[in-house]
Amino acid sequence: MSSGVQLSFTIGWIAMLLGGVLFWLASRRLPQVEKRHGVAAMTIVFVAFANYLAMALGQGDLFFNGRTVYFARYTDWVITTPILLTSLAMFAGNTLGRIATLLAALIAADVYMIVTGLVGNLSVAPYNYYWWVISMVAFFVVLGLIWGPLRRRASEDGQIAPYSKLAGMLTALWVCYPIVWLVGSSGAGMISVDIESWLYLVLDVTAKVGFGAVALNAARQGQSRAH
Repeated sequence: MSSGVQLSFTIGWIAMLLGGVLFWLASRRLPQVEKRHGVAAMTIVFVAFANYLAMALGQGDLFFNGRTVYFARYTDWVITTPILLTSLAMFAGNTLGRIATLLAALIAADVYMIVTGLVGNLSVAPYNYYWWVISMVAFFVVLGLIWGPLRRRASEDGQIAPYSKLAGMLTALWVCYPIVWLVGSSGAGMISVDIESWLYLVLDVTAKVGFGAVALNAARQGQSRAH
């Protein structure tokens, strides 16, 4: 592991840990009915903290097919992205029970996307590209559900303004992940592992700490307007 990759992992676990502490403090000021947003935000960053710490300690990777695969990224994503989607769905309706089937389909497509991405990462060319395409199909299903039926529910029963803001934030960030995957060590190898690691760090911190901060702020503002 190069010093640049090591540093990115170290900054990653520190950023996630600090984010978790800040979310805990912010959640204490939320009304009881909105504390679910704080629980989601804290869970996301503390899971990411554990996986970044594992990679920093050299415990989150394996050498396979002649290169290092950081599988801890995928254990992070397969846990945190469903929670991110659930956090988003909280703004689409007063109760998740009313959108349970839709949310289940969304999470299933998301997990399928992550797992097939991992299979691609463990594969050699050209099979890695086949799995990338399959993963992208699942990604478009995720986007279709976010901007289709789930957004309609937000317009009817939820908070459309914060929903659209958070959905836009997730979409913009998540579009970048498969691009980094494709040009990085998992795909064409057009960028160094160091650059790839820093790009994933920026995306992860923004998609987890940044998203959580925006979601908690939206929950607090929504409750204030309700009163």
